[in-house]
Amino acid sequence: MLNPTIAIGLIASLLVTVAYIPEAIRTVRTRHTRDISLSWVAILDAGQILYLVYGFLIASLPIMLSSGFGVLLTSILVSYKLRYKNR
Repeated sequence: MLNPTIAIGLIASLLVTVAYIPEAIRTVRTRHTRDISLSWVAILDAGQILYLVYGFLIASLPIMLSSGFGVLLTSILVSYKLRYKNR
């Protein structure tokens, strides 16, 4: 049986990660990045990377999963923002 604390962490991680998906999909499809702040997404990406390292250091599956997917999604946003600056 799954530990309730881990289950809550996994559900929270899923919800936080899923929140980025619509923005990433919209950005990839439209290549419109004008409304995305480069500072915001770069800081968020850096935080996700550090949180991923932290998750590995404390061996927390929910943190590793959400941060790993978060890094992927925010990195997509950063790369598109840099590539399509004025769209």
